[in-house]
Amino acid sequence: MSGPAPTARHATRGRLLASLAALAFAGALALAPASAASAHDYLVDSSPAAGSTVSTPLHSVSLTFDDIVLDLSGNGTSSIVQVTGPDAAARHFETACASTEGRVVTVPVALGAPGTYTVEWQIVSADGHTVSSQSSKSLQFSYEPPAGTAEAKGSASRPACGAGASGTSKATAAPASGTTANDGNLGIVVGIAGGIVALAVIAIVVVLVTARRRPKDARPWHPDEE
Repeated sequence: MSGPAPTARHATRGRLLASLAALAFAGALALAPASAASAHDYLVDSSPAAGSTVSTPLHSVSLTFDDIVLDLSGNGTSSIVQVTGPDAAARHFETACASTEGRVVTVPVALGAPGTYTVEWQIVSADGHTVSSQSSKSLQFSYEPPAGTAEAKGSASRPACGAGASGTSKATAAPASGTTANDGNLGIVVGIAGGIVALAVIAIVVVLVTARRRPKDARPWHPDEE
């Protein structure tokens, strides 16, 4: 029996384990973008700010999110922003449909009497999912304009958006298709990455089990042996 054989076996096993570890790490990296993509957009800023007091006539309400807001309809109707009030009243004071530009969604308004107004929203997140203000705290602000400021009457419902369709039907149909497409792509990425990791784990187990087995007649090599 030659002396260097055990050392060579150990070196080969070490290199193989290192390669398998690198493969598992690559699988984990492949999963990372998928996990990041599954995170929904969330509101980071607004104008007016939540809890603020507006003392001059207000012409628009803007919402800023942490990531791009998708406009699946192509005409802005995928995003919905409702401004209702004052106080407990449910009158709508949006004067047109919301528009989307990057991370910002804006809706024109003409407010009515002084009081507290509530802003509710629904958008299509960058990951293709529909998210809304129902999953977070309500955004409210106070409106105290100068005396004599004209007061809009508001409307019992929000403006109709989209060609020949109500704002509700148009805005809720588009996000559904985007969500389905995104879920399919995300599932493929996760499946492939998961398969890579699983194969790497199986290979590591096989190598470790095989390395622990020795032939029955094998015995350690000693330098004095010739």
